[in-house]
Amino acid sequence: MEFVFRVDASSDIGIGHFMRCIALSEELIKRGHICYFLSKIKDDFLINKITQMNIDIFYLNENITISDDLKKLINLSKKHYIDWIITDNYWITSDYLKVIKEKGYNVLTIDDLAYTYYYSDLVVNQNINAEKFNYKAESYTNFLLGTKYVILRDELLKKEKKTFKDNVFKIMVTFGGTDNNNLTLKVLKILSKIKKDFEFNIICGPFNSYYKKIKSYFKKSNQNFKVISQQKEMNNLYLETDIAISAGGTTSYELAYFGIPNIIITIAENQKEIAQELDKQSISFYIGDKNNFKENELLSKIKKLTDNKKIRETMNKNGQRTVDGKGKIRIIDFLESL
Repeated sequence: MEFVFRVDASSDIGIGHFMRCIALSEELIKRGHICYFLSKIKDDFLINKITQMNIDIFYLNENITISDDLKKLINLSKKHYIDWIITDNYWITSDYLKVIKEKGYNVLTIDDLAYTYYYSDLVVNQNINAEKFNYKAESYTNFLLGTKYVILRDELLKKEKKTFKDNVFKIMVTFGGTDNNNLTLKVLKILSKIKKDFEFNIICGPFNSYYKKIKSYFKKSNQNFKVISQQKEMNNLYLETDIAISAGGTTSYELAYFGIPNIIITIAENQKEIAQELDKQSISFYIGDKNNFKENELLSKIKKLTDNKKIRETMNKNGQRTVDGKGKIRIIDFLESL
C-alpha cells in the first residue's frame, strides 16, 4: 500500500508530530509499503532524516490556505495512487477529513486532544490520558487509545539492556525540538547551584533559537554541563542517563521506555494532564508549568531522586511497564487488518 503523511514541524509546534510520523513510516517501510511526506517543513536536520530513508518529501508554502493545502494533498494522493492519508496536525478540521474520505481515501489521524469530529477510519491517541476524552466520530471510526500505542523511532528500539545504577551520575535536560521561552537556560541556572559533582547533558533541539546563549552560559559555568545540538544517537544518551528533566511531550514516553526517572516541567497546556497522570502513576514527578514551577521544588525533587534508590527503582519499573516499545507494531497490525 501507499501512504502519505500530512505533518509539519516548526519553532511554534516543535518536532514531536514529525518524529512520530517518521517512526510510523519506519514500520510501514519494513513491511514493504511506500511512504511520502507532505509538509511545510524547512529544517535540514529533519529533512535529512526523511531523505535518508529514501522517502520523497513534497513541500508546501508556509502561508498556504487550508483549502489549497487540501487540494495539494488530494492531487498528490491521486498522482501516487495513495491508499492511506495519515494526518498529524491540530489545525486539520473536520471538513478537511470529510473531504479526504469523500474522495475515497482511508484516513489515519494521530491525535492528542480529541479536538474535532472525526471522519477518519482510525484515530490513534498514544497518551496516558487518552481514554478520558469524549471523542466524536463516524460509526465506522476505530480508536487505538493509550500508551500501548506509543510510537517510538527505531533508533530507540535498538536499545541494549539498560543498567540500573545504585547512584546518580548523569542527568539529562531536554525540552524538545523548540524552547521559545528559553526554559533550558532558566533550569541550567538553577542546576548550577547544586554542589554535588553530576554530569549534565543538555539537549537542544533543531528549533532552539537560544542555543548560542546556552552554549555561552555553559562555558562560564563551573558545573559539568555538556550542550548537545541535534543529537543523532539519542539511544546512547538515554542508556547513560540516570535521571532527566524534560517537558511533558513525546520525550516523557521515551524516558519511560528506558526506565529513566523524570522531573516534568510542562511547556504547553495539553501536556499538563499527561504530566499529572505520569506523576500519579509514579513514572515521573510533575512540578508545574514553565511559568510557575518553583526553584526549590526542582532542587528538592532532584535531591529526592538522587538520594533515594527505591523511588528511582519504582519509577524505572513503572515506566518500562507502561511503554513497551511495541506501539507502532500494534498500530500497523490493526491498520493492515482493516
